[in-house]
Amino acid sequence: MQFLRKQKGMTQEELAEQMAVSRQTVSKWESDQSFPETDKLIALCDLFGCSMDVLLRGNVRESFLEDTAGYDKHYNQFTNRICGGVACVLFGLFALLFSYGIYWSETVSVLLFFALLVIAVAVFIIAGLSHGDFVKAHPKVQPFYTEEKIAAFNRRFPLFIVLPTVLILLGVMWLIAADALAPSALAKEKWEYLYASVFFLFLTAAVPMFVYGGMQKSKYDIEAYNKENSQDPETLRRKNLVGRITATIMLISTVVYLLCGFVGNYWHVAWVVYPVAGICCAIVSVIAEKSA
Repeated sequence: MQFLRKQKGMTQEELAEQMAVSRQTVSKWESDQSFPETDKLIALCDLFGCSMDVLLRGNVRESFLEDTAGYDKHYNQFTNRICGGVACVLFGLFALLFSYGIYWSETVSVLLFFALLVIAVAVFIIAGLSHGDFVKAHPKVQPFYTEEKIAAFNRRFPLFIVLPTVLILLGVMWLIAADALAPSALAKEKWEYLYASVFFLFLTAAVPMFVYGGMQKSKYDIEAYNKENSQDPETLRRKNLVGRITATIMLISTVVYLLCGFVGNYWHVAWVVYPVAGICCAIVSVIAEKSA
C-alpha cells in the first residue's frame, strides 16, 4: 500500500482523508498492524486502479511495472491511425487544390479528394472501433510507466508543439509572399489554387504532429484514462454528448471551408476555419471536464 500511495504522490494524511480514516489507521495498514475493511479495500482498489487480488496477494511493484493489458502497444497503434487519417484528409485537400491549379478535370479532382477522404474515414472507423473494444475490455489499466520514462517523454513533448507551430507559421509566410509573387505566365486563379495547395502541404506535416504529441501525452496519463473510461452513466452521457458536438463542429468547418473555396474562391484564407474549429472542440471538452 505504501508503494501505491507513493505512486499517486499522496501522503498518509491525504490517503486517510480520501478513505475517511485517521492517519494512524493508514500507518497501521501499511505496517500490517491492521487490515482494511471490505468497503475500504474496494475504495483503495478504485483509487489506485488495481484489482483486489493484486492488492491482497500479488507483487504490486511488479504488476505496476508490467503492461499486462497491452495498453502501450494499443495506444501507439491508435495514435498512428488517427494521425494517418488526419494527414490523409489534409493531403486530400492539397491534392484537390493542386489538381485545380494545373487544370485537371474537375471530375478527376473531386474524385481524388473523395477517394482520400474515404480512406481517412475508413481509418478513423477502424481506429475508433479498435479503441472502443480495448476500452470495453480494459476500462481500468494499472499504472506501469516508470517516472523515468514519463520524464523522458515530457522532455521531448515541447518538440511536438514547437515544430508544427513553426511549420504553420512558415506556411502563413508562404501565403503572404506567394500572394505578391504570382508568376506573370500564370493566371491569377490558377496561381491561387497552387499556392494554397502548398500551404496544405505544411498543414499535412504540422497537424499530425500536434495530434501525435497530444495523444502520446494522454497515453502516459493512465489516471485520466481510467477516469475518462469510467462506466458510470453520467460519464458515458457526457462523453457521447462531447463526441456529437465536436463531430458536428468539424463537419460544419469542412462545409464552410469548401463553400468559401468553391463559391467565393477564398481558398487562401478559408483555412482559418480549421484552427478555429479545433479551438472550439477543445473548449467543449474542457467545459465538459470541468462540469464533471
